[in-house]
Amino acid sequence: MLEVILGFVLVLSIGLSVWLHFQMSALKNLQYRESLERVESQEAYENLLFSIEREKEGIASTIDNLQNHVKYLQDENRLKVTQTAVLESEIAQIMTQNEEKSQEIKKQKGRAASAHTTKGQILEKWCPFLEHPDIDPDWEAKNWAFMGQPIDYIVFDWRENKEINMADGKIVMLDVKSGKSQLTTKQRRIRDLIKAGRVEWRTIRLE
Repeated sequence: MLEVILGFVLVLSIGLSVWLHFQMSALKNLQYRESLERVESQEAYENLLFSIEREKEGIASTIDNLQNHVKYLQDENRLKVTQTAVLESEIAQIMTQNEEKSQEIKKQKGRAASAHTTKGQILEKWCPFLEHPDIDPDWEAKNWAFMGQPIDYIVFDWRENKEINMADGKIVMLDVKSGKSQLTTKQRRIRDLIKAGRVEWRTIRLE
């Protein structure tokens, strides 16, 4: 009976030992897998952190490049604004100078025209007393009648003796020009009528 019990105990002990061995092996395998998983998880985490760091560095580099480009554009814009302001100032100065020159030219033209007009008026008034190839020396100043418009003078070169008057006398329509002045259209038409003999004498008696 004792041998049976001892045998049973022995078998039970061996069974327990075998069971414990399998349990320990299973536990070790579990621990190994867990450790391996932890290692893999750690490596994956580290790889993820490394990737994130690389992406952060790339993003930081991109942001830095963008900031530098923005600064460059801002500097260029400030430079262009400054250049534009300078150009606008120069244009304004040129326009002011041009306006001043235009006003001065107008004044000079006005002075020249006034001087020309004054000279012409002086010549017109003094014409009866001047020597000129187109002024007959026997024309007396008292026989010059100033009209001004549309012609300057009518010269009555008449003689007291009727026969001499008809032979040598004449009436001259005379206009005084200075410089490059030309006859007006009206003056040319009057000249043409005179040359064509379309001149009349009329006496109008008013009661």
